[in-house]
Amino acid sequence: MSVGNAKILFIDDDPDMHDVIEIMLAGNGYEIQHCRTGDAGLQAMLRARPDLVLLDIMLADPNEGLQLACQMRQNERLKTVPIVFLSAIGETLGIEYGKEVCPVPLAVDMFLEKPVDAATVRAAVRQVLDHRSPAA
Repeated sequence: MSVGNAKILFIDDDPDMHDVIEIMLAGNGYEIQHCRTGDAGLQAMLRARPDLVLLDIMLADPNEGLQLACQMRQNERLKTVPIVFLSAIGETLGIEYGKEVCPVPLAVDMFLEKPVDAATVRAAVRQVLDHRSPAA
């Protein structure tokens, strides 16, 4: 997989964040798909496995993102898809809360606290994709 051609699925219930992420990652050659709910995100992943998921923890339901990450880690086809949490709740609280929501470890590749800047998002995406790339 070429990092520049990576398929990124962004899941967030805030339509403004979809525009922000699109702008932040524009010009990097990524194919970006957007979903606003965990269910829509799961269906999109089952149709076409992404190379990376950018996932908000608090969607319509406060733990919907955590539940989706849990479903991914329990699904044979999706369990190795990298996850980068983008959330307004802190990493420690988010990961601790994740332990209450999911019976399996919620191994996420990175946790970014909102608000995030473009350079941080681009660097995180590049780092996670480079780490998961077969050439790495």
